[in-house]
Amino acid sequence: MDEAKNAMNGNVEMRKADLSEVGKRIEDVARERPSHKEVLGFLKEVVEEQYSMKPEIETPPVLVDKALIQKKAAEGFPLVNKGDLKLDMVSAAILFKGLCKVLKRNKKVSEDVDKLEQLISSKDVDLEELFQKTAAGNGEYIASQSDKLGLKAEILSFLAENSLRPIFEAYAHELQGHVDQEHWWRAYCPICGSEPVMAELVDKEKKRFLICSCCGYAWRFKRTQCPFCENEERKKFKFFFGDKEQKAWRVETCQKCKKYIKTVDTGELDGQFIPLVEDVGTLYLDVIAKKEGYTREVHPLGLNLADL
Repeated sequence: MDEAKNAMNGNVEMRKADLSEVGKRIEDVARERPSHKEVLGFLKEVVEEQYSMKPEIETPPVLVDKALIQKKAAEGFPLVNKGDLKLDMVSAAILFKGLCKVLKRNKKVSEDVDKLEQLISSKDVDLEELFQKTAAGNGEYIASQSDKLGLKAEILSFLAENSLRPIFEAYAHELQGHVDQEHWWRAYCPICGSEPVMAELVDKEKKRFLICSCCGYAWRFKRTQCPFCENEERKKFKFFFGDKEQKAWRVETCQKCKKYIKTVDTGELDGQFIPLVEDVGTLYLDVIAKKEGYTREVHPLGLNLADL
């Protein structure tokens, strides 16, 4: 695939901000919104744990049949099936334990995390099985295990998903050159098939990109189409800004399915665009959207941070 073609689409497919850049952006957003300081501090600890493992992660090369790429894309199939990817179980397990320590500092969930750590020590929780089921998108497994063990499902899901996130990001970085942005206009990631967590508007043309909730890849999408129900009736779309003075962040809603997606206009943003930081740093928009009767398909970090 001609990587120059991808660059023409905004050069946003995979951003690789280093930890110092992420930390600086978190500090900047926390100064702008003091009410978000605590949750941004939590995000910083999570990101630090993930970045500490990135150099250790091993992802074997993915064999992609170039002759089938266009055929798969035309039929709506992503490049890979997440459940078929080889996972670095050692790195994921180490990160899982680190994230447990971070999560335990929150008194609302510390008892659940303590209990989970005990269950892992007693072999009542099989981490490798948990990672495999999570990668395969088996939500029923998470729900049944949580019920069986007496744990909150969102806690188990958060820990598993964020232990795997750096692995999927590494695979996406390897595979991004195989995506033809001009021929993939679907509402799910062309690399791993996951749903978008947020959107961004790029350049003077305000090209719209969706950002994958799993691997972080960004792909082109229509400006006037709902990424959840694919509605294209203009009169069914509404959007609002959280602050009249700030035009960088907006909430785009669909009256048909009553879902919303947060969108960042990078041309209006004062600072480096790091999707996860912008998402967590605008939780006030999620609160407003919820009050207006809209629901969110995917939350940042896979956890409803507004409830922490």
